[in-house]
Amino acid sequence: MSSAQNVALFLSVALAAFISLLDAVPVYSGLAELSETSGDELQDVDGKSPLSDRQKWHLMARDLHRDVKMLRDQQFKRDFRQTVNMTAFEDVRVKTPLLRPSDGCLSRNFSTDSCLGRIYSVLTWYKDNWSFIEKENLTSSLVNDVKHGTKRLLEAINSQLQIADGGTDQISSAPLSATSAWTRKTTVHSILFNFTSVMIDSCRAINYMSKRKAAYRAKDTKRPADWSSDKN
Repeated sequence: MSSAQNVALFLSVALAAFISLLDAVPVYSGLAELSETSGDELQDVDGKSPLSDRQKWHLMARDLHRDVKMLRDQQFKRDFRQTVNMTAFEDVRVKTPLLRPSDGCLSRNFSTDSCLGRIYSVLTWYKDNWSFIEKENLTSSLVNDVKHGTKRLLEAINSQLQIADGGTDQISSAPLSATSAWTRKTTVHSILFNFTSVMIDSCRAINYMSKRKAAYRAKDTKRPADWSSDKN
């Protein structure tokens, strides 16, 4: 094998290892919208095996991310036709809730209850303020899909956390308002842009939870056999 072929083989192996490492660790996009494909992958599941609750949550979150992103792109294309890149609006975006590094959704400080609690609080804010989007002349089926998808995911998360009314940290923010056509456009864009970022991070976090739980289950399943082999 020539030296050039050896170099090519080494680079391909290194790249594959790097990609697999990225897949295992949730990465935040809330501070800057990065890749929107990470988190879309669902762990390999035997077609005959029923999905676990968290795998179902990941599918819900992935579908919700897809619908919110489609609405975001649709509104941006309609209202800002002459602007090619969304980064041009970073300085005028209204602040809306995002997942934060301190919320326990990163691998270095991961906490299932803390992460799910924050996702629940943030999604509740977008659900409660969705009427602002419903007033826009966007694809009604998508608007309704996001509304019902958000409600379904909230109910699924609450089935584990058993959150009573008022039991989560309430996210306080100034009431959404629009004093002009321009501020309305930028506010709608802000909500959809940030909601998309929230769903990217939520997909990654829920997928990470699912993989962690599957790994623990596999480890527990192997223990009896390991113990018996040790005894022999």
